[in-house]
Amino acid sequence: MSVKRFLEIIPGAITWTALIAPLVVAFFWPIVVACFVIVFDVYWLYKSFLMGGHLLAGFFNMRRDIRTDWEEKYQSTKPEGTNLDWRKIYHAIIFTTYRESLETLSQSVQSLLDANYPDKKMILVLATEERDRENALFVSKELKQRFGNKFYAFLVTMHPADLSGEVKGKGANATWAAKKLRKFLDEEKIDLENVIVSTADADTRFHKKYFDCLTYKYITEPNHLQRSFQPIPLYSNNIWFTPALNRVVAFGASFWQMIEGTRPWRLINFSTHAMSMKTLVEINYWAKDVVNEDSRQFWRAYFTFRGDHKVVPIFTPVSMDAVLAESYWQTLKEQYLQKRRWAYGVEHFSYVVTEAVKHREISLWDRAVKTYRLFEANFSWATASIYIMFVAWLPFIFHADFRSSVLAFNVPLLARWLLGLTWIGLVISMIISTLLLPARPRHMRKYKYVEILAQWILVPISALFFGSVPAIDAQTHLMFGKYLTFRVTKKKVV
Repeated sequence: MSVKRFLEIIPGAITWTALIAPLVVAFFWPIVVACFVIVFDVYWLYKSFLMGGHLLAGFFNMRRDIRTDWEEKYQSTKPEGTNLDWRKIYHAIIFTTYRESLETLSQSVQSLLDANYPDKKMILVLATEERDRENALFVSKELKQRFGNKFYAFLVTMHPADLSGEVKGKGANATWAAKKLRKFLDEEKIDLENVIVSTADADTRFHKKYFDCLTYKYITEPNHLQRSFQPIPLYSNNIWFTPALNRVVAFGASFWQMIEGTRPWRLINFSTHAMSMKTLVEINYWAKDVVNEDSRQFWRAYFTFRGDHKVVPIFTPVSMDAVLAESYWQTLKEQYLQKRRWAYGVEHFSYVVTEAVKHREISLWDRAVKTYRLFEANFSWATASIYIMFVAWLPFIFHADFRSSVLAFNVPLLARWLLGLTWIGLVISMIISTLLLPARPRHMRKYKYVEILAQWILVPISALFFGSVPAIDAQTHLMFGKYLTFRVTKKKVV
């Protein structure tokens, strides 16, 4: 067995051990499980309050950044010392697309024109796939006719199918497009350091202040070539039309990124992110052989720059579509498959451990902490909701004598009281979710607001079936070498 295969087995093996262990322990030592439940519930209460505080901070940071006049800020920044000249900054936006509709892409491209940043300082790259040749040719032709003369340049690339060593996914497509972009920049004699590249899914719509904010953050960051920049993704474009369970998942994903944005020492790339073109060249663009190229991008840069790489949070958001298919059950299926793909980020564990061992020039503490966080995040993702919902009942099920003990009487009461307090965090989520809603469609009745508030009672179901279960599924696939591939999530246009 290779080291890589051994490391791929570890996360799933530990998760399954942690799931099975309470069954065994509850049969022989029910008191141990009961005490564990109390300790775990106290820990989860602590995390709930902590996450609630970070979520509030993230929300207020977003409100602050949306109100900030970033254009005035970067225009008043003098190009001295480590600061770049804002007049020379270009933004290149790579939209990776596969089987996406003209309507979806049109709205995303229009968001660039609606942004405050000058259109003629933007380079649009439509990254299509040869596997989608007919649709790609149609969509690119239509978009060129509508928007071709609006930007500094409008480039269309077509990533060849079935190239050796590539996973059919976003990373390979984005890399192909970025290489074509570099050739264009060299021909135009544009300094690569003056080009900020944002890579985005086809349904991404940029806030009008995103590029202003990104420009200011980039030119004022002393180590901008060792940094990437991460906006807050809001899955809200079609949020009014999605089922309640999917709304909970969508808001949950956005809230997690808001929370992580307030903890930049933990932040890694997710979905839409930006880097200098010069940096992309140095780290050889994106990984072409993994499913989740966004989070792998952080690790590749971290090891390339010998630990001197961080993600700078951008609280000016980008908005995307929540999962929505043709039917209710199809929508739930698509949601599950999307969450499983995200959870398949556990594929990075073997890479990170291997590279951490090699790069001894990085402090042992930093390597150890980052590796632990990666492991712990995937472990908690798979186990937390199952522990909360089921483990407390195991001593009662497997041990008759335990049911008549004093501890047996008090554990459910204490657990119910502790977990009840976690609803404070849910109330915060309820309030913030309503404040982040886009304008209500005119034909939709106001009672929909009541449904959106009530949807949060579905959190336990969401946490189990769109949290733990897909995470266990992803880790199990990796453990047995049944590797997943990139799968585009269906998002119906409304």
